[in-house]
Amino acid sequence: MGGRRERIIACALVCVFAASALLAGRPRSIAFGDPASSALFGGAIDSTQPGGLGPLPGRPVVHTDKDCYFPSEEVVVQLRNLGPGRLFYDWMPDFEVDSVALGTVRMILDGFQAADLVILPGDTISFPWDQRWHAIDKDGNRINPFKMVPEGEYVARVSVPLGDDPSNVTGLGQAPFIIGACNVKVSAGPDLTVDEGQSFTFQPQIDLAGANITSVAWDLDPAVDSNGDGNPRNDEDLVGATPTFAFGDDGTYSATLLVRGFFSNATGGPTKEDVVFAIDSSGSMEQNDPLGLRKDGAKDYVDLLVPDDRAAVVDFDFDAHLVNDDHLSTNYSRVKADIDTIDSFGGTFLTAGIQTSLDELQANGLLYHQWVVIFLTDAESIVEDDNILLPLQVNRAKALGVVIYTIGLNVPPDLQPLMQGIADETGGKFYPAPSADVLRGIYEDIARQTRGLRGSFFLASDTTTVTVRNVAPTVIPAAQLTPTATANLTLRVAGEKWHDVRLELEKDGLPAGNVSVVRMPGSPDDQSATLANASIFAGETTVARLVYTPADDPVNGQWNGADPAWVTVRLTNGTELRYHHTFNVQHPDTWVWDIDLSGLAVGGSAVATLSTAITDPGTDDETISIDWGDGASETRTYYNDGVGPDPRQSPGGSPVDLMALAVHAYATAGTYTVTLTVSDDDGGTTVLTVFLVIR
Repeated sequence: MGGRRERIIACALVCVFAASALLAGRPRSIAFGDPASSALFGGAIDSTQPGGLGPLPGRPVVHTDKDCYFPSEEVVVQLRNLGPGRLFYDWMPDFEVDSVALGTVRMILDGFQAADLVILPGDTISFPWDQRWHAIDKDGNRINPFKMVPEGEYVARVSVPLGDDPSNVTGLGQAPFIIGACNVKVSAGPDLTVDEGQSFTFQPQIDLAGANITSVAWDLDPAVDSNGDGNPRNDEDLVGATPTFAFGDDGTYSATLLVRGFFSNATGGPTKEDVVFAIDSSGSMEQNDPLGLRKDGAKDYVDLLVPDDRAAVVDFDFDAHLVNDDHLSTNYSRVKADIDTIDSFGGTFLTAGIQTSLDELQANGLLYHQWVVIFLTDAESIVEDDNILLPLQVNRAKALGVVIYTIGLNVPPDLQPLMQGIADETGGKFYPAPSADVLRGIYEDIARQTRGLRGSFFLASDTTTVTVRNVAPTVIPAAQLTPTATANLTLRVAGEKWHDVRLELEKDGLPAGNVSVVRMPGSPDDQSATLANASIFAGETTVARLVYTPADDPVNGQWNGADPAWVTVRLTNGTELRYHHTFNVQHPDTWVWDIDLSGLAVGGSAVATLSTAITDPGTDDETISIDWGDGASETRTYYNDGVGPDPRQSPGGSPVDLMALAVHAYATAGTYTVTLTVSDDDGGTTVLTVFLVIR
């Protein structure tokens, strides 16, 4: 392979022709009859970034020319350049096709071919596929060579190597599509308008007479590809036709209804089938079926098979295996012999029985046969993981289009819903069998049920719009005023020398400040102490406590005499109160004198406590603004997730239910109008006023 320099020179030789094609009309489409063939294309025009930064790159996108194809119809996978510049590849891109149920059905078997390829903006390269298998297994053997793939859901993926290493592959995009019935229509129902947080029920119209519906679901977020198949509109966010839901944020939402299933065979004739008998061989069958009637019923079913029908047998207890490793076959004598080997020993592992049956159908089932599993068990599993693993296998059966008929032989009542659910989920039927002697009739009824089941797979969808209106927050305020004042408390002590007196201020039992005086020679006025700017709240238990203990007087203090003490309370409003008490120094114990200041008329100032209960059905952030009416204001935001701003749109999260507290001090008497504004992050606003009177 030549280097980059030689290839660019070669490109220049054909640029004139490419420019002619460009001028002749765009967009153009380049089709490859053989996707593996090499080709060379050039282009004469590049879009260039401003400022001389060089050519802008192109943007590849992968899609199919249709979303749905009838069986055997050619599928066209397309790689398009959305611009603004050119796409240039050293290799020829190629594609593969994947099935959720079957894995990769169309591989890139021959490797990538070296070729210089330029795709101009707006140009499309097309890769046709005839719906035939083109894949190998892990041993390198061809899978279903030259056969058509079954109907179902698929994803096409286009990729190309980077640089000179063909193993360094990058994906260019992917596109989902359907093979099956393409003329199915369902209605997602009328567009709906609801409030955020309001529960509503979808109202679809599904009328598919004769169809075997395997699943009904809703995709609520077309911007998110949850299952990673390249189609953001087929995720199962809600299950069921009429689920109830509530969006937690206002906005406009698209809800896509998804209905999957099979139509009955259009010919009306008997449908060929591949059937796997999954028969419980655990030890409990010794009591439930001592005569082996479950084996006789299965062999009777074999006698009802018609030419080209095929059968196989899975024996399961605490493990499962394909009996004698005999795959699906029309050798009915051998199938009966395999049924006769079923014993009664061991425990029960339900998932193993279904999983092994599906493995056989997926690996060896004929694509245009109906795939059936007849699952007989008493359902008494000994494996705890069945609760987790069994639903996964049921979903796999639905994806493969396998119908499971469940026969519950002497199943306890509490396990019958499990057996019923397996059958209902896959389009089968549950047969409770209280004793083994009814099994032969059950097998005969299943034989009648399986005639004509297989038909065309379909995935029908429709979208409805749900408009969610924003709801403003509900706000309930409650205000409490606590009158308050600032006071200076001065302690003055006279009388005998060297005696110490302590003043302690206490509010609601908690210390709020203290001063002390030791009586010395001289004027008592010069020896006073003041507790300045002490805060006094009306309604609180406020005590000025004087304490004198003779035992801790200075050593040269006198034991005789008395000490008068005065406490002067000066309020900021000019009020002055004086209290007096005389301590007898001959008292040997501690003296305590309490002055109750609780009833003090401190008016003229107050502390306001505003508690606000806020609820909002939306999952919104809430911003609270308070104008206290005296020139002061404050704003705070409560984030719904407690971390940061709520994104737009954000239907997930919790409705708002919070209590906000704010405290503000008023310095002077008067009437104040407090304005409370609460806004959510979507523009909903509630405004309330509260009047506070300070005396």
